[in-house]
Amino acid sequence: MKKILFVTYGGGHMKIIEPITKKLLEEKDIEFKILALTSAYSFMLDKFSSAVVKKVSDYSFLFDDIIDEVMSLGLELLDDNYSSNSIISKEEIIYYIGLSFYDLIQRVGKEEAYRLYTHKKRQAFLPIETMKKILDYENIDIVISTTAPRFEEASFIAAHELNIDTIEILDLFGELYPLPKAKHIVCMNSLVSDSLKAKGFTDKKYYHFGQPAIEKTIENILQLDVTILKNKMDLKNNITLLYATQIPNIYNTDFSFHSFAGYNTINDNIFYMFQRLYDKYNINILLRLHPSESIADYEKWLNKYPFVKYINGVYNIEESIAVCDLLLNQASTVSVEAIAVKKDVFTFKYHLDKTFPLPAIMKKPFIFSDGFEELEKNLSIYLEDPKKIDKLNDFLPKNSVKNIIALIKEL
Repeated sequence: MKKILFVTYGGGHMKIIEPITKKLLEEKDIEFKILALTSAYSFMLDKFSSAVVKKVSDYSFLFDDIIDEVMSLGLELLDDNYSSNSIISKEEIIYYIGLSFYDLIQRVGKEEAYRLYTHKKRQAFLPIETMKKILDYENIDIVISTTAPRFEEASFIAAHELNIDTIEILDLFGELYPLPKAKHIVCMNSLVSDSLKAKGFTDKKYYHFGQPAIEKTIENILQLDVTILKNKMDLKNNITLLYATQIPNIYNTDFSFHSFAGYNTINDNIFYMFQRLYDKYNINILLRLHPSESIADYEKWLNKYPFVKYINGVYNIEESIAVCDLLLNQASTVSVEAIAVKKDVFTFKYHLDKTFPLPAIMKKPFIFSDGFEELEKNLSIYLEDPKKIDKLNDFLPKNSVKNIIALIKEL
């Protein structure tokens, strides 16, 4: 019996892993467990039994010899990492943080560990030795994960040190942080693998299988009745622009987080542009906030520009994409989902120091604008004569789950 360990955080990571694990239940010769980190635990526990879904503290017995120090470190850093309304228990946070920080201390020394944590917070963690113990205990044959720092990245490094095979399923493009660590890379298309090869990652094996979570979203979008959805907000036949926001962060050249830019500069420009486009072209403008944002961050502009319709709570993400004709987004999964269902997608960069757009969204099939002035010009050209731009028919291949399962069985 071969055994797989899936390692996943919450959010989009677990939604990539979930359909693969569900399908694997049909395979009699493959056993798997899921190390579900932070918010992924409660989500996965709804789908599978506790015999399959594990949290970090379930392996506490492997660390009995250091448990006192681990718990002490976790308590010391608790205030930085725990919220009373979190779905993750305080006990789990203490253990997760304590074990991660203990691992960091062993790797770089106590003084450097505190310096790194002060500068990077949880992004400083890379619990390789912790993952080696878990992999060794579970007697794992293949590690499968997505792209994220901390435990996901550490699981690949630990697996390689133990001569265990690895599969990494990329969520989006080849410009990512951290850069891929697995031997086998599942990506959306050849544009992604070409980007990674250009960076020197020529020793990997690439598979152009699409992406499970996005593929499922697309299937759901194509089944929706757009007319009924538009009537819900009286959108009629006017062109509909959907602005899908993101937290206005500033990033370093390696696409790691640098700092928070604040909302004023971005929103003053974007909403003032919306006013001019609305007056000239009489379009519908919808605002969908990222799940990590709050409407309080946008109320000032929503009150000033009432024609911009806030749609969180009215449409889910699939319905939001279905009703729009064009999408405005800086660069996120929603851009890929919209492209895959043949929507026109405008991406942009705002001019602030250290804001580096992903190269993938600066090329076709995306319509990229370098700054707000160019963005308004490109949107105006489109609205003067709306024509569908060239689409890449193979941008997102189908049957990703089936093909990933076939790869797992082959390995």
